[in-house]
Formats: sequence, C-alpha cells, structure tokens
Amino acid sequence: MQEQDEQYLVDEELDEQGMDEEYQLKLAENLQVFSSKLAGLASKAVQDKSNTEQRWIEDLRQYHGKYSDTEERKLAAADTASIFVNITRNKTNAAEARLQDMLFPTDDRSWAIKATPVPEVAQQQSQIDPQTGQPIAQPSQTELADQAAELMQDEIDDQLLESRYQVKARDCIHDAALLGVGVLKGPVVIGQTKKRWLNGPNGNELVIEEKLGASIERVDPWNFYPDMSASKIEDAEYILERHRMTKRQLREFAKLPGVIDEQIRAVYAEGAGVDIAKDRQDELRSITGVNTIGKDNRFEIWEYHGPISKSELLTALEAAEQLDEDEIDEFDDEIEAVVFFANNHVLKVAINPLDTNEQPYSVFNWEKDDSSVFGFGVPYLMRNPQKVINTAWRMMLDNAGQAVSDQIIVNRALVTPSDGKWTIGPKKTWFLNDENRSVQEAFGVFETRSHQGEYANIFQMARQLADEETNLPLIAQGEQSSNVTKTSSGMAMLMNSANIVLRRAVKNWDDDITQRTITRFYDWNMQFNDKDEIKGDYSIEARGSSALLVREKQQESLMLFANLSANNPDLAMRRDWEGLDKEMAKALEVPYTNITLSDEVIQQNQQAAAEQPQPVDPMIEIKQQELQVRQGELQLKAQNSERQAQKDSLSMQIQQYEVEQKWVLEKEKAIDAKELKIAELQAKGQIENAKAVSNLQIELAKDKTQRDTKAAEINNKMTEIRLKAQNLYKGYDTYG
Repeated sequence: MQEQDEQYLVDEELDEQGMDEEYQLKLAENLQVFSSKLAGLASKAVQDKSNTEQRWIEDLRQYHGKYSDTEERKLAAADTASIFVNITRNKTNAAEARLQDMLFPTDDRSWAIKATPVPEVAQQQSQIDPQTGQPIAQPSQTELADQAAELMQDEIDDQLLESRYQVKARDCIHDAALLGVGVLKGPVVIGQTKKRWLNGPNGNELVIEEKLGASIERVDPWNFYPDMSASKIEDAEYILERHRMTKRQLREFAKLPGVIDEQIRAVYAEGAGVDIAKDRQDELRSITGVNTIGKDNRFEIWEYHGPISKSELLTALEAAEQLDEDEIDEFDDEIEAVVFFANNHVLKVAINPLDTNEQPYSVFNWEKDDSSVFGFGVPYLMRNPQKVINTAWRMMLDNAGQAVSDQIIVNRALVTPSDGKWTIGPKKTWFLNDENRSVQEAFGVFETRSHQGEYANIFQMARQLADEETNLPLIAQGEQSSNVTKTSSGMAMLMNSANIVLRRAVKNWDDDITQRTITRFYDWNMQFNDKDEIKGDYSIEARGSSALLVREKQQESLMLFANLSANNPDLAMRRDWEGLDKEMAKALEVPYTNITLSDEVIQQNQQAAAEQPQPVDPMIEIKQQELQVRQGELQLKAQNSERQAQKDSLSMQIQQYEVEQKWVLEKEKAIDAKELKIAELQAKGQIENAKAVSNLQIELAKDKTQRDTKAAEINNKMTEIRLKAQNLYKGYDTYG
C-alpha cells in the first residue's frame, strides 16, 4: 500500500512537471508571436521612413558642402570645377541661432501655470487665534489656487532645470533647422542622484540620495519612427524609438523591474548585429570626412508606444512574473502600453504610466509638412538656389580658366621652332619653311570671351532667391544689407519685419513643444507627486511668442514711460520706482540684483549727500560764459543775415533800374533819328513833306516828354538806393 502511494506521488509530480513545461512552451510561443508582430511593425516603419532619411542625407551633404558620389564622378568625368559654395551652413546656423535667441534669451521661463477661472482646491480647516479666540482669516479660493499653481510651476521648473531642458531644447532646434524635425521626450522617469554636505559629528559629511524623478530627453530623429500614415504626431497610432545599447547598457537595462530575464539572456546570447533598421552611422561619418568604423557591436533595442491586446499584456506580465490575478478583470481589451523588444524577443512590457494615455513625444517642425509628421529644414528649402549657386560658380571658374589665355593654332607645315619644341614662350625663334608664304598663315590666335558679369548676376539672383525661399534675409542673419538704416527706430522696424516668419516658428514651438510637454509634466505631477500642496485645477500657458512681441516693444515703452513720469510731478507720485527699475532691467536683460544697491546703502548715501554742502562746480561758470558767447555769435549771425538780405534786395532793384536806364537810352536814339529825319525833310522844302514833318515833330515832343519823365524817375530811385546802400555798409562796418 505504501509503495502504491509513493508511486502515485511520483506520477503526480511528473504530471505537474509536464504541465509546467507545456505551459512554458505555450508562453514562449505567445511571446514569439507578440515579438514577431512588433518586429514586423518596426520593419514597416523603417521602410515607410526610408525616403525621408534619404532626403536627410542630402540635407546633411548640402549642410557640409559635399557633392554626392554620383555628382562628383560626373564632375570629374566632365573635367570641370568641383567647388561647392556653401551658403547653406550659414543660413541654417543663422536660423538656428536666431530662433534659440528668441526662445531662450534669458533664464526666464517661456511658460506659466495659472489657476482656472473657477478653481477647485481643497478646503482648509478654520483655525482659532489662541490669544483673541477669534477665527483666523483664511485665504480665498482664488488665492489658494494661485499659491498652489505657483508651487506647481516651481516644481516643474525644478524638474526641467535638473534635466537640462534648455540644452536639450537647443539640440532639438538644431535638428529641426537641419532636418526639419526635432523631438523631445518627457516626462521620463529616471534615477536622480543628489549630493549634499551635512555637518555631522565627524565634521562635514557627504550624503548621496537616490530617488526617481521626472526628466526630459532629446530624441535623435534618425532613431524616431512614428506611424507614417499620420500627418500629426497626436494622430499617430503608435511610435517606435530605436536604442543602440552596448553590452554594459544592456546589463543595466536588465536590472529594471519587469524585465523578462529569459528574453534578455536570449538577446545577449545571439549577439549584436541583428538589426531591423539600416545603420547609417558610417554613411553619416563619410559626409563629414570621419573614418568609418565598420560593424558596430551594439544591440538594437526598440521601444514601442501604442496599443496592445489584453492577451499580449497578460502574456508579457506572466513571463515577467508580475501578473496580479486580481487585476486581470480591470484591463480593457486594448491597452496603451510601452514595450521593449529586440530581434524576436519581448524584453519588457508596461502599461502607459499616465492616466491620460498620452504618448511622451513632442515633435517640432521648422516648416510643417501637411502630409507627414516630419517637416522640412532650411537645407531642403534652399536646395534649388544652392544648386544654382554651385552651377554658376563652376561655370564662372571654367570660363575664367578658358579666358585667361588665347588659343593658338600653328600650321606645322609652314614653320619650325628653332629649339624643336612646339610651345609658345618669350623670345621664341621660328623658321619659315616656305619663303613664298606669309608668316600670318602659320599662326592663328583665337580669344575666349569672358562672361564673368553674366555668371555673377546669376549667382546674386540665386542668393536672393535663397533669402526669399528660406525667409531669412541678410539682416536677420546679422549681416549688413542695402536696407540698413542709420536710426534706431528704423533698424527696429527692419528687425521686426525680418522676425515675422520666425515668429511663426516660435508659435509652432509653443503649440507643439511647450504646451504639450508642460501639460504632460503637470499630469505626471498630479498623478505621482506626493506633494499635495502643489495639486489643483490649472491651465498651461505657453507664452514664448507673446513674450517675444513684448520684448520688442517693452524697452522703448518703459524708457518713454519713465521719462514722462519723471517730468510730471503728479505722475511721479503715482509710480513705484523700484518696481519700474526692476522691469527696465528685466527688459534690457540686465541682472538687477548684481547692479542695484540695497535699501540700507541707498539710505546711507542719501543721508551723506544731504549733510554735505553742495560743491560749486567750476565747469558751470565756464559753461555759462560759453553760452553767452554763443548767444552773441548767434545774434551777430542773425544781423549779418538780415543785412545780406537787404543787400540782395538793393542789388535786385539796381538791376531793375539798369534795365529801365537802357530804355531811356533807346528812347534817346529814337529822338535823334526823328530829329535827323525832320532836318532832311525841311532841307528838301517840298510841300508834300510839310505834313510828315509836322507829325514827326508831334511824336518827337511826346518822346522827349517820356524820356524826361523816366529819367527823372530813375534818378530819384537811384538816389534813394545809394542812401540805403550807404547806411547798409555803414552798419556792416560797425558790426564787422
């Protein structure tokens, strides 16, 4: 009987082992199916993105001033110039620097968290003052909400500061300017190490604290594979990110909770080099002239964000030994999850940590593409102008090489070089073979015409076209142009116009990066942060573009406002001059605390100035004397100007009367002619001439009367002019 019982136990144990082995095989098969599905999805995403990556390679070649291998072979075969006039790099760097300066001019944040108009906050219990026994006045709902919003804002600001948000944002802007897309990922939970020095019994002691915190990361666009059927990142069904891990990094990854050990060991055993996506590292290195490294011994680990089925989630959790039987019914048929996989092995599966199920990626485009998540960068926008510039420059160099010297044709039958060398040189001697032929028949010279002017015009037009197609004029790049003015207001207007297009990029950053990223950090802190005092009903305000518009006008407006207030006593009494001083320093981007004295020092200086007698400045008296001399000079100048005007008026009158004097002389000649005519007629004595003589005598008397009247009038006027002239020059002698 005992032997039967022992045999029964052995059989039962064998049955359980068989069932366990069968279950493990089934579990491994399910994981294999799950990983194959994800690997197929990754292969499709890589294939869908291949054309975009090819365009990026062309952008990088253009940015670094390199022709493609095919173009270089064509230029070499054509024996033509192969110079690349690289203006793309300057345009791209200028656009990147300009946008970075506009978005992050100072350490001031470009976002804010505000309480909603009707905030919901936890009610505080009323407190009693122990001395008076009366209830202590409590802040209103709005005040409590504003205080909590400010604490939440400081908390997120601290998280971004510790994760070096501005540095990674600048890298993201560089990616967008160069390739057309920049990607930020956050919040991601990482282990943070904080070091503090504390005063202990043995002196100062270093205390190291490890804790988990929210951070932000920049994602390399080459490793970013979203759902290519979506035109906006928020419409993407899934997102894939590729990680290249060394063996050490893979071992560190294996220590994370929820990792399936058997799958990690399988990937480690298979070794590196089993890749889904093409590794373009050597291709990118060749563009910049760096030596290629050949095969990269890194593991390709994929991170998937998107929906998975309930059965797939349960399979992964079961394999990781993290399945809680009580939570099975709580799962939906489709779950937003994060899956890490490599080759055909699922390494780790976790439910999307945010209750909002939002994916942690924010995408910024330099120039949006309505058909794709990936936009266009500066090199792509100026691709054609850059080609025209290169072509015009090559043609210019080729033409210059041809036009530098003439083409000489020699008839070898007619001449022979004395030195036996058929080359042209100074003091060269040639022998004419046929004395009956002319030497002009032996040599022919042909000149290649230079077209430098035409090619230079094409070059300049292409540069202008690059400015227009990229919306980056020279003035926006910090270079002088024909539009530069000599006034500050005119320059401000030109810079304002040059920044119009970049403002659109700032607005895109606000909408696509700031708004979405800060909202996710707010959701993460509301869900996981253990500080109840920061939680509440808030709204996120991205103010990069609005702050930019304010900065352009605030400096001039603050200065004008300060001057108006200082010159008006009534307005001066209304101003908070300390606050106005802080705002002016902020607008001018000056560190206010570093250059401003404390209140105590200011009071001491005011008292010391009031007690000391005011010294007499010797320069004031000198300035007053200089002012008096200057006033005398101005008065003398005014008098001289008046006398000059009078002199000019007299000169004009004299010229007028000289004209009238000529009329009198002409009248004298007419009188003499008539008297001569009368004398001739009287000498003839003919009766028929008597009537003509009488008429001439009447006209003669009339002419003499006119002459005498005009002569007297001229004489009187000239006498008056002489008197005025004498007085004028007498005054001139008096005043110098």
